[in-house]
Amino acid sequence: VYCAIWAFGSTLCVADDGTDYKKRFSEWWRDQFKEIKLPSRDTIFDYWLDPETNSFDSWTKSPFFYSVNFDSTMIAMTQVTVPTPETCSVAYWMDMMVKMRRSVMLAGPAGTGK
Repeated sequence: VYCAIWAFGSTLCVADDGTDYKKRFSEWWRDQFKEIKLPSRDTIFDYWLDPETNSFDSWTKSPFFYSVNFDSTMIAMTQVTVPTPETCSVAYWMDMMVKMRRSVMLAGPAGTGK
């Protein structure tokens, strides 16, 4: 289930007209698969599957979420990746793919932190 969600929906984004296709996919998934118990807040992409407990939890509770100790005298802000649920999910899937020796390509507009 978890892999299917990400396989079918991870490439969706917000269109030029403002339509959030990830959100629409999330709503469709919840409507079609009511027997699958996912947290009801946010979208289905805002949760990761904890392999220890076999339950869904927020990306902010995953091992891929970290805090940043920023010191502007040591590093420029442009060199810092601010941890968000989105950056955590990208780091998680990149880590999984690299461990399986699969190629990874991040695509998106300039300035989006790829």
